Amino acid sequence: MNVHKTVEIGINNTYSLLSGESTMEDIVEDMVDRNEDPIFLIEPGKEILDTFLLDLMIEYFEDLEEYEKCETLLKLKTN
Repeated sequence: MNVHKTVEIGINNTYSLLSGESTMEDIVEDMVDRNEDPIFLIEPGKEILDTFLLDLMIEYFEDLEEYEKCETLLKLKTN
């Protein structure tokens, strides 16, 4: 797997977890079922979100024009 794909998976898994779309268990189970390692941008269970990582995720979703995801992340950043 190349670096770009690894980052993409990490961003999407982290977004799913932070937004409440999926639980950690669901993401890990899905990835294990596909014989892939679970990848996240944040340490699972970490209470404090790094604003740098949130900004990185927002920029990623802006580039894809997924503005609803940007809005969700902005709300997390300001709370």
